[in-house]
Amino acid sequence: MSNNAKSQFTNRLTVHITEAMDHRLEQIASQRDEPKAELVRAALRAYLDEQEDLIGSRRHFSKMFQRRIDDLERLTVISLLTSMQVLHILYERVKREPYELGNLMHDMIETGIKSEDTLRMLVEGVRRQNTKPPAK
Repeated sequence: MSNNAKSQFTNRLTVHITEAMDHRLEQIASQRDEPKAELVRAALRAYLDEQEDLIGSRRHFSKMFQRRIDDLERLTVISLLTSMQVLHILYERVKREPYELGNLMHDMIETGIKSEDTLRMLVEGVRRQNTKPPAK
């Protein structure tokens, strides 16, 4: 290790460990051909990195946000599939003939894509009505 690498470690920490821990540390250090201090630093670095998950940190917020998005996506898929199955049953009863669920899904997706712009305009119209200030 060069003098430059050594100089980055300016603070010292003394830790008391058991004989068994020291023995394991010695074994791992000799297997990896690294000093015990470097193994301890790596372990401490890994621990400190995990502590960034503490509540209030950006990393914690990102993970929680992603978990919420994943849950919402899962619930949306479940809701859509349940709705599709109900529509499938209703469609077959009204038409009084079997109709493939896959074909029904394809037709509904195709119709949704075609009517996307119309639906957006309707949503925007309702949104504008709900956000107008009350009349005096």
